Amino acid sequence: MSIAVVTEEATRKRELALAAADGYLVTSRPAEVRWLLCGRGRPVDAAAPSSPYTVVLDGAEARVLYPDLEHPRVVAEERFDELGYELVPYPWHEGHGLAETPATLDGLRLELQEPERSRYRDAGAAVADAMRRTVLGLDPDVSELDAAAELAYVTRRAGFTTPVVLVAGDERQGVHRHPLPTGTPLGRHALVAITAERDGLYVSMTRLVSFGRAPEDLRRLVRACAEVDAAYLEASRPGATLGDAFSAGARTYADQGFPEEWRGHHQGGLTGYRGREVFAVPEEPTVLPSSCAVAWNPSIAGGAKSEDTALVSGLGVEIVTRTPELGELETSNGHTRPAIVEL
Repeated sequence: MSIAVVTEEATRKRELALAAADGYLVTSRPAEVRWLLCGRGRPVDAAAPSSPYTVVLDGAEARVLYPDLEHPRVVAEERFDELGYELVPYPWHEGHGLAETPATLDGLRLELQEPERSRYRDAGAAVADAMRRTVLGLDPDVSELDAAAELAYVTRRAGFTTPVVLVAGDERQGVHRHPLPTGTPLGRHALVAITAERDGLYVSMTRLVSFGRAPEDLRRLVRACAEVDAAYLEASRPGATLGDAFSAGARTYADQGFPEEWRGHHQGGLTGYRGREVFAVPEEPTVLPSSCAVAWNPSIAGGAKSEDTALVSGLGVEIVTRTPELGELETSNGHTRPAIVEL
């Protein structure tokens, strides 16, 4: 992506931020910093509640403050000056002394510009490739921890952090909706899920794998879950609310014979510079912008889950983590969803 394109993106974001913050903004909130810096500003500690960078916008002035111990790397690798920011290192042992202004950018982050959509496509394809390579290399004797480690390794090599990696073998798949991996072997079948971050953007996906033909009960649950996921995707349209989309999914759960399953786990929602920017819940009023990203993750007790990350626009829904070579299901509304990978 050319410097001119990214510079234009950064300029536009500063204009939007200044308008929302009445002309003055100080923030070290990670999602806001990564958004303003167009994905730059990698943290040293990915789990830290604050970014090591503080963005200050004051009228025509735009600065990035950071501890001086980071200066050589910032100059060589982050290159905030290319985005129109002045670099302001401060003594690491003193701090910068500025108070943060209130959060005002949450709504702005939801609307993706075209350069962000391009970065999302690249990130989605990379995570999908990591998932594909990992799943195809599994066997029943592999432990949940080893499967998780392989997925995290391959994804990390592609430049991502991996805040969420979940794996459940056949003993735990039907029981836990958030299966933190253990040393238990996978056995007959497994669920593998990841949320990974690169350039500030979060990508989520889940795949199910079976060693041999999957059990019929699991196949039935996955089919029903795919219909719910497809309903969420069909309802993901600019101008619709997350509450509208949630209702479509809840109705489909009922149509599939599982009216209460939405209560067992969150259903996903808008994604972007956080794993979920806004969760879909009943009557959630947040409106889907003209260009945004969603990650739905319906699940049904017994081991079924369906999850991908998708871009939404007036042209429709574009799955950025699609893996057709691993198998897909055709749903009643035409949205293909992932099938169980049978090895």
